[in-house]
Amino acid sequence: MTRARHLAILVLTAAVLGAVSLAGCGGSSLPDGVVARVGDQDISQAELDQIVNQQAQAAEQQGQAFSEPGSEEYATVQRLAVEGLVFTRIVLLEAEKCGTPCVATTAEVAADRNRIIKENFGGDSEKFAEYLTEEGLTAADADRIIRAGIEEPRLTARVTKGITVTPAQALAYCVAHPDEFKEPTTREASHILVKTEAEAEAIRAQATTANFADLARQYSTDPGSKDQGGDLGTIQTGALVPEFEKVALALDDGEISDPVETQFGWHIITVRVSQARDIPCDEAEAQIISSQTQVKRNEAIQKWRTGLVTAWAPKTVYADPSLEPVSGATG
Repeated sequence: MTRARHLAILVLTAAVLGAVSLAGCGGSSLPDGVVARVGDQDISQAELDQIVNQQAQAAEQQGQAFSEPGSEEYATVQRLAVEGLVFTRIVLLEAEKCGTPCVATTAEVAADRNRIIKENFGGDSEKFAEYLTEEGLTAADADRIIRAGIEEPRLTARVTKGITVTPAQALAYCVAHPDEFKEPTTREASHILVKTEAEAEAIRAQATTANFADLARQYSTDPGSKDQGGDLGTIQTGALVPEFEKVALALDDGEISDPVETQFGWHIITVRVSQARDIPCDEAEAQIISSQTQVKRNEAIQKWRTGLVTAWAPKTVYADPSLEPVSGATG
């Protein structure tokens, strides 16, 4: 997801949820309207409400019930939202410690802001400002979200620098996980659809494996596959009309059927069958290096996140104990 899209998702939601204010609860020294503080950076009630409302809107769009305010589930939603906001502040503070290699410049933030306005608000800065106001967010809030979106990848790039998987490690992984490198039997079908049996018979008389795709482009009346040479892709039991499926599943690799009638017309069918096989480790090497490198990098990033949350915990204050991360939370 691009940084611009990330902010757009945060910003382009409905009005801020009117949650009960938590600031000042539990004997906290935080001022009203502030739910948490990381170092010298405050997290506002409005920011928390906006995130919770975003999730409520997403649940509604998916036809799912959202937790009621005051419920244990709702408290969990708020706590997780605060964890995310806390980590965003940590990112900003860590970028400051890193310095120039990590800190987003004013020009970079402005460029991303302009991109958001262009892509989501038709280039109208006033509409963007109005929407932020409706959401209870300020221009500074928007710039902070943009800044974090630029700076976090720079921080994680430093964390994952040099992490890779060697060909020898890829081979060892392949040998240790043979079940991951198997291809099942697949059956791909192509067809030529025409209106009459006579047309189908005439086409079948000239059809070969070599010219089947050209004949489909020339004669087939199926708009979904005609331009692809009649290709229907991989077929599975139950996905096609019974008359077609019975023939397609019985054909051998490269065999061409006699005309088959269905409710759609008359078909000439051919299939390409690839037998199940074990993928050789040398063939799988590039895939393994790519996927396992990403696994290692994700592990390093998760360890880094956990370490940062732990390191900043003494400098993080919450307005209410219910917002504090549970034991072992990584932010």
